Amino acid sequence: MSAIAGILHPDGKPVDRASLERMQSLLTPYGRDAQNHWQAGSVALMRALLRITPEDSLDHQPMLASGLVVVFDGRLDNREELAGKLGIEAAELRLLADSELALRACSRWDEAAPEHLLGDYALACWHTGERRLWLARDPLGHRPLFWHQRPGLFAFASMPKALFAIPGVPRALCEERLADYLALLPMVGPQSFFKDIYRVEPGHLLTLEGERVTTRRHHRFDAVRELRLGSDGEYLEAFSEHLERAIACRLRSTGPIASHLSSGFDSSTITAIAAKQLAARGQHLFAYTAVPREGFAGRVQRGRHGDEGPGARALAARFANIDHILLPPGGATPLDHLQANVEAMDRAPLNPCNGVWGHAIEADAARRGAKVMLTGQMGNMSISYTGEQYLPALLGQGKFNTWWREASAFKRTHPDRRWLGMLAQSVGPYVPAALWVLIERYKGRGRKLTDYTAIHPDFMARMNSKSRAAAAGWDLSYRPWSNGRKMRIAVINRLDNGDHFAAANARSGLEVRDPTSDLRLLEFCLAVPDSQYLRDGQERWLLRRLMGEVLPPEILETRSKGLQAADWYEGVEEALPRIREELARMVEHGGVGEYLDLETLKKDLEAWPQSGWEDQQTVQTYRLKLLRGLSVGTFIRYVEENNR
Repeated sequence: MSAIAGILHPDGKPVDRASLERMQSLLTPYGRDAQNHWQAGSVALMRALLRITPEDSLDHQPMLASGLVVVFDGRLDNREELAGKLGIEAAELRLLADSELALRACSRWDEAAPEHLLGDYALACWHTGERRLWLARDPLGHRPLFWHQRPGLFAFASMPKALFAIPGVPRALCEERLADYLALLPMVGPQSFFKDIYRVEPGHLLTLEGERVTTRRHHRFDAVRELRLGSDGEYLEAFSEHLERAIACRLRSTGPIASHLSSGFDSSTITAIAAKQLAARGQHLFAYTAVPREGFAGRVQRGRHGDEGPGARALAARFANIDHILLPPGGATPLDHLQANVEAMDRAPLNPCNGVWGHAIEADAARRGAKVMLTGQMGNMSISYTGEQYLPALLGQGKFNTWWREASAFKRTHPDRRWLGMLAQSVGPYVPAALWVLIERYKGRGRKLTDYTAIHPDFMARMNSKSRAAAAGWDLSYRPWSNGRKMRIAVINRLDNGDHFAAANARSGLEVRDPTSDLRLLEFCLAVPDSQYLRDGQERWLLRRLMGEVLPPEILETRSKGLQAADWYEGVEEALPRIREELARMVEHGGVGEYLDLETLKKDLEAWPQSGWEDQQTVQTYRLKLLRGLSVGTFIRYVEENNR
């Protein structure tokens, strides 16, 4: 794992040594084990390395070969397959870092190299003779990569802060991206949170020739392909093979492995299989569960449970090599590490509540020497996809008898679900959009932007059409889909995982790895028919069959979903004096008030409730609007104060 950067002057001007050193200094916290650079007149490339895998000890970037200079940030999960394509023998492969394999792939396939690389990565390849540069990120965007261009200059870096080390690169907010973020709209397009600083989007390749920049996708998820196997058993066997491989290739580490363990299907599945594989090596697994304070008995929203400890404990008890660590908030509040997280991520954290337990887990894992943290963030789109889009798909295909059979079975296994709601979910995709808006408005289900965000009305009014539509109308993001594969691809394409989690954890010496986002596993899960995910009223049917004898009843049979940081409001209440002071500083700052409705936040704060924390509107007002407003306000101050 590394942070990378580069400076290029197409006009031939020499790279400023001081700028190079400042960039490297700013990236060192993300790669503290080794820092090196290469410079040849008007071009310079650099990397800062955090050693995670055994092969990282062999890393000697930047790398030069046959007129190429390459810097690589990431981990390759198809080393053996790639070596076979490149004609590398097993004995030689053992002496090669992942970055060396990436270099040889670039030498063989040039801009087609990313199509052969599997794993979490961002890379840059400079052709010295042609004076051509290209940058690429993996299809899920697990590693960040940003760039800036002006006449006579092109620069790139893993984090925006390194670009600001170059004289003349502006540190200013991108208002369009900020408005979309406040409206919870997805990151679409290359714009970052900073004006004139752009992302290399996940699964994209950027090429610079002279001063001309072009971009293209090097990977697309197939929305048409459907896997047809001979029996349910064959689907299960193939699923097991893909999942086992996805986890196994993420256990390559020089230190202990840790995992997030909630009471949900994804993290418990990853933890269980990782524990089994590590046991075969005689190794332990640190499994972390965030729990409320002892004695917490607060009510939570309908359909949620506030303590994930019982389910997690039941799973951990089944594996002798799991060291289970339960972490309560311990008096910490969402404000404690907010400023540090903003500085580490170069953005506003979306859920400051999660920062409480996230920081506690990260710090404890680092103290125990862990190098890798396993998660299951993409599980809902891959291994634990519910299959509920199967019902509207059946209606669309005219398979009414099959729809009735599956819907009846679903109702039997989900007695709390109403027939009217199930019918609406099945028919909804075929209802004209305008009519759906009217129905949602009539039912009072449409969410106004001001219900859950602190965006200032004046700022909202002058922003782009997406934000204005969300503000003036109703949120259509929950309209049902008729095609589960297309729905999941749409969600995946809106995500960009690399610009915050990887960066923040790298500063603690940890690498976050998500087996549920493994490209081979994800493409397999997308191709599996929905009938393998929803069968006889059972959601997640494929995963339930695979893990039915492994996961405990406390996880398999629960109908509610765990709520992370269920006691969040207690920490916020403890921090109310600090929050009032912070809001006062934001008012004095001036610039924050242009983007956030600080007066409304102050009124909400003064109306702090003493009960009703299970009410959805209360949660929206305080967990979403207030805390996210504080997060965004902290980010705005960070940007503007560092621009002075």
